[in-house]
Amino acid sequence: MKYLIIIAAILCFIGIFEWPYGYYIFLRILVSFMALIIIINEFRTRSFWLIAFILILIIFNPVFPVYLYLKPLWIIIDYIVGLLFLYYFYTLIPKKKTKVPETINTKHKEISKTRDRIIK
Repeated sequence: MKYLIIIAAILCFIGIFEWPYGYYIFLRILVSFMALIIIINEFRTRSFWLIAFILILIIFNPVFPVYLYLKPLWIIIDYIVGLLFLYYFYTLIPKKKTKVPETINTKHKEISKTRDRIIK
């Protein structure tokens, strides 16, 4: 799934250029599919990603397409969606944990010593 996110992002960036209409239908299907998968994964968290990818699913919906008729507006949307996919992919990469060096407790506990002992 992770690599499909990168493919969707790359195809969004490629969609900025002029392509035949069939490419944009394919782009709508792929982006909608990936947005739906991310929505399912993020459904329980109800975070920013859920809202963002619901909006992406609505805009790129292939069943009831949204026609904006302006290429410059679609360029901005494709660029933003591509960046969102890449950033979401970045959040999926596990962070490397730095090892904390073990320290030995070297505090010296003072034992009270008395010179004189009383022996009974």
